Formats: sequence, C-alpha cells, structure tokens
Amino acid sequence: MCSLASGRCSGPAVRLAHRSRSLATAAASSPCVDAERLALRLRLGEGWRASLGSAAEDVTLAHEALVSQGRLQVNDQQAAAVSALSRLPGALAEAREARQRWNDEQAGLTAAAERAAARVQDERKKAAAWEGSGWFKGSPSTPREPAIVGSVCWLSVGPPPALQPAGCYIYGTVGSGKSTVMDLFCLSALKGWRARRQHFHEFALWLHQELVHLRRASQGSEEPAKHILERVADRAAEGTDVLCLDEFAVTNVADAIMFAELLRLLAERQVAVVCTTNRPPEDLYKDGLHRERYVPAIVEHIRGNYLVAGISGSDYREEMLRAMQLQERTASEGTSTAANSSPSKSDRVFFQGLGVCMNATLGDALKGDGAEVPELVPGEVQVTWGRSLSVPGTSQGIARFHFDDLCRRALAAEDFLVLASSFHTIFVHDVPRLALEEHNEARRFTNLVDALYEHSVRLVCHSHVPIDEVLQSIEILQQASTDTNREEFSADRLGVFEPMYDDSPNINIQIKELGTREKLKELQDRRFAEEQLSEARRLGRLVAPEGWKGETGSKWSAAPAGADLSSPDQGVAGIMVAAVGSLQESGFAARRAASRLKEMQTAPYLEAARQRRQLMCAHSQ
Repeated sequence: MCSLASGRCSGPAVRLAHRSRSLATAAASSPCVDAERLALRLRLGEGWRASLGSAAEDVTLAHEALVSQGRLQVNDQQAAAVSALSRLPGALAEAREARQRWNDEQAGLTAAAERAAARVQDERKKAAAWEGSGWFKGSPSTPREPAIVGSVCWLSVGPPPALQPAGCYIYGTVGSGKSTVMDLFCLSALKGWRARRQHFHEFALWLHQELVHLRRASQGSEEPAKHILERVADRAAEGTDVLCLDEFAVTNVADAIMFAELLRLLAERQVAVVCTTNRPPEDLYKDGLHRERYVPAIVEHIRGNYLVAGISGSDYREEMLRAMQLQERTASEGTSTAANSSPSKSDRVFFQGLGVCMNATLGDALKGDGAEVPELVPGEVQVTWGRSLSVPGTSQGIARFHFDDLCRRALAAEDFLVLASSFHTIFVHDVPRLALEEHNEARRFTNLVDALYEHSVRLVCHSHVPIDEVLQSIEILQQASTDTNREEFSADRLGVFEPMYDDSPNINIQIKELGTREKLKELQDRRFAEEQLSEARRLGRLVAPEGWKGETGSKWSAAPAGADLSSPDQGVAGIMVAAVGSLQESGFAARRAASRLKEMQTAPYLEAARQRRQLMCAHSQ
C-alpha cells in the first residue's frame, strides 16, 4: 500500500532494493522518452501541460513561454541552441523522404533487371538443352540482354542520402541550461518521432553490455557477421529516430575509438544525435592518451555534420539557491530572534557537523512527509554486472549509506544509476572534505550526484564541512594540463596521484603522476621487471595450470574481476602522465556536481522529488 500524502511506500523492507533491473535492458526495450520524467527534470510541476498550452507542441514556443513565465533566464545563446534543435525534426522528415525516393529508384532498377532476365529465360533454356553439333544444324541465339543476379548496385543512383544536419552538439559552462534545452526539445518538439533520452552513463552501460552480448552471441557462429560496431549501431537505431545524450564525455582511448565510428554509423542509419557537454568538440579528451589518433575524426564529423551551439552564462542553480535563501532571510526579518535562529528550508536535506545523531538527522529531513520515519534494516540491492551491494539501512524506498560505503569501494556510475532507480530517498552521511589526492573518491561522489539528480531522487546529505567545500579542491582539475608553461595548473605540480578512477564499464585506467623524470625512470624500470616476472609466471601456468592460484596482481598488471580499484595494491591496466584528460573530466564533473547539489536543496527540486516518490509508490502497489 502507499500513502500519497506522505510519499511513503509500505511493504517488505528490502523489496524495492531487490526489484532493481538492468538499465540497459530497460533502455533497449523502451527507448521513447518519458514525458513525466522530463517534466520532473524541468521542474514544471504537475500542471505543466496546461501551463504550456499550445506552446507544448513547439520547442521554440515552449522556450519563449518558460522565459516569459520567469522559469528560465533570458539568454540569447540558449535561444540560438533552441533554434538549432528545432531544425532537426524537419531534417529528419526530409532525409526519410529522400531515402524513400532512393529506395523506390533502387526497387525500380531491380524490377527492370528482373524483367530483362525473364525475357531471355527461354533462350537460355534452349541453350542449356541443345545437343546439336556441326556447322549446319543450327544453335539457339545468344541472349541479347544479360541476366541480372541479385539486386542492382546503387552506383547508378549514388550513395544513400545522408541525414543533414546529423544532430546537434551543445556545449557550455556548468548551469547554463544545456540539459534544460535538450529536455525541452525532447518534451515538445518530437511529436511523432521516437526519441531516446539518456544520461551518457546510461548509454555507455548499454553500449558495453551490447558489446559483451554480441561477442558472446557470435562465438561459434559460422555465418559471416558485420563489424561489431555496425551491429551495435543497428541495435541503437531500432525504434529510435533521435538519440539524446546528456553530459557526453570522452575519458579514455577506448571510448574515443568507439565513438569516432559509432557517430558516423548512426548518421548513416539516419538517427539524429543530440549531445550536451562542457567541452567544445576540439577539447574532447583533451591531453588524453593517443588522442591525436582518434579524436580528430570525432571533431571532423561533428563540425562537418552537426549543428554546434555554445551556451555561456551564470549558473542558474546557484542563483536559484541564492534567491531562495534571500527570500527566507527577508521573510524572517520581521520575526523574533528565535525565529531567526531556526533552521531554514534549505537545511531540511543538507546537514553538517561532527557528532551528529544520524537517526535524528534523517528524522529532521523526513518530518515534512507527514509520517513517522520507518525503521531502517540492512538489505541488499543487485547492481550491474551480476554484483550485489549491501545497504546498511533500507525501508519503504529509503536507503542510508556511509560515504565510504559508496565512494571508497569499487562502484561505477552504472551502479549508482541502479540505486537511483531503486530508491526515492537516499541518505549519505559523513561526507568529508575531499583532498586533491582523493579525486578517485570524488569522481564516485560526483557520479552519485549525477545519477540522483537525473532521476529526481531526494538526497539527504550530512557532511563534515559545508557542502560547498566538499569538492572545492577537486574543481581545480578542470585546468590540469601537460603544458609546462602553465605552471600553476601543470600536472607535475598537482601532487602524487594514486589510482585514477575511470567510470567506463570494463575499462580500468590508473594514472601515475610522479613529478620528476627520475621517478618516472624508476617506475619504468620497475614496470619492465614486473612484465618479465608476469611473463615467467604465465609460462609457469601453461606448464601447471591446476597448481596456479594467482594473486591480486601488481600495480601494472590486469586487475582481477571484482578487484577494488581504489586500493593501490590491486592491479589495473596502467597508463602514465598522458592521461591528464581524465583528470580534467574529474574537475568538470566536480564543478557540475557542486552546482547540482545547490539545486537539490531548493523547493522546485524537492517538489520534483516528492512527485517522484508518489510515482514510485503508485507503481509499487
């Protein structure tokens, strides 16, 4: 049963945790966007259809309506991005019509070839049956028109018509409204078109799971198969006309290789791609390992085939929180001193300090629900890749975690997406101020914030320091560089980094920032020695495989399945200082998470979270 007034679901304490499912399967089976979820993300409220009226059918009109209502700021660059997005439905329609004409012409040529083959069929039968010999007994005439085997080649009509523009690439500063514009486009401009809107982490999870599935399915098959990325593109194009990816990023060379080809293949299949990101195309995977081999192809494809729009401006989330706090202070000016000292509304979900009673903290955050705080009991949730995660306390859609439970363990973005889809309220306590060396833990925390924000989950957070200061040290990594002329941001001066967390499934990358050439040479020598030892051990396993137990591996060997990549004694596939691009992405992610944490304290976000709780309760009945 469910009480919509309280937003609480009753039933077994850990039932919801066990109902988590494969996000990739869900995305593949239901690619179309969820209008209600988009409305929650846009903070439009329950009456959003009536509020937008006829403007809900056109992205440009919808944007103008929200600006006139004061829900969006006036921003010419944002309006230009909306105008660019509005061109995509027309481009899709024209491309589909052109493709239909091309198909009809191909079919006409094939039919003509089949008629030509039928006309000479009798002559060929006579030639096959002729047994005469000599010069004067006659022979069947040679067919004047050749027979055609198979369909006609398209060389006579040219290649299939391309989708132009093939998509829209929106980049800009944190909080400038990139995701808002894309969500509004999905909500209002795609009537009749099948759109698939996902956070990039969700799409990356689906992509890697599809690669694993296709590789396994092709084993032992004797049929000739397409290149695996072509088969992935076929799967992505099934039932999808527009693919919208929020927070697109390239953080490692494997993703650079795949997306250089995948974007081109999707364009061939006339699937428009919309991306939002913090970087212009030329800065994707900046300073990354082997970047020059693969990223230029991505940049050329985007610049040549996409509508590229840049958005800058102030962080609207920060301004929203500042305006709310100002309103609260103004409202309290006429009250007594006691009222002035009472907690503000923004303190309902974010708490700080040491020696705080966690049960009392959670109770304070949930007291506005109108019901008693349920007793939380230990549980378990199934996350990705066949693994499970212990939940210290869970009940009725609420989960409680220590910071270390989520951010000092080998968890990735897709695991946090499972949590976001399984719970409507998550309480994370004892969040520390993260130092520069803890960018590994910081990346996990930012991925957690992204997942919860994406699904409008209420985050109750207890930190040792003000929440604004938790990621402050990590944000400087946006400027990390291999350029020695920029000494203040040089990677050599950022300290000694242990394992660098990479959130791509099946891609484990470790960064070693050593600072001096002597240390680098020392590490290279040690790596060479370990490689020799690893080769000797491999030969030993070939001789006596049943007697080999193995170990966790050195810092440069391949990590075993389930290894804790945050521990320096676990093995990962290592790379050197060339992977500064991953550090930069950690800095961008920290800045984005800090902005989203501000909005997650505001009344519009908390209202969206309340609506999400109601939907989850209704579905659990």
